[in-house]
Amino acid sequence: MSSSHQDAHPYGRSSDDVRRRNQRLRRTRRLRATQLTIFSVLAVTLIAIGVYAVGELREPVAEPGVIAPKSFGPETVEFTCPEPDAVPLPPGEVTVTVLNGTSRSGLAGDVSEQLAERGYEVESPGNTRQATGAATVVHGPEGYLAAQSVTVQIQGAEVQLDEEQEGNAVTLLIGDGFTGLEEESAATAALEEPVETPEGC
Repeated sequence: MSSSHQDAHPYGRSSDDVRRRNQRLRRTRRLRATQLTIFSVLAVTLIAIGVYAVGELREPVAEPGVIAPKSFGPETVEFTCPEPDAVPLPPGEVTVTVLNGTSRSGLAGDVSEQLAERGYEVESPGNTRQATGAATVVHGPEGYLAAQSVTVQIQGAEVQLDEEQEGNAVTLLIGDGFTGLEEESAATAALEEPVETPEGC
């Protein structure tokens, strides 16, 4: 009996064909098993994610409907109210910048010199277009008593708050109604009088 006859398969296929067919079947089974394992892991992962998401949605919100406050722009500076029976600051503790809002040349410089003679610290004078009335003393949140110190020097002067003004520095805006400083003796006496409590204090 020849070798080719011995290798022949009962159904007309050689043993090599049968072996290759079996190998293909085994590879197919392994591939399917791998795919099934991957799909099973993915399915379990998706189910776990779904369960977690549902649980999160069912948890009550700690404070429903509460929105955290948001601030826009620079924060508002808190105004410093004077103590009861507080008096204006002494001139030596106040820095003044005089701005001339009139057509009288050199007026800011003259007033700066007069205030310096009364003990105030003065900065370089200048001009302004924002002055009204006799005079306006512009002060910051901490400078109310400093503004009152300058106000008593000028009859009819008003005060104005500017949140950007710092410390005991004030700006004196001289308007067309300005006629000069108060008598020094009267101003000195006014420095010993309690200030008026500002609105909101």
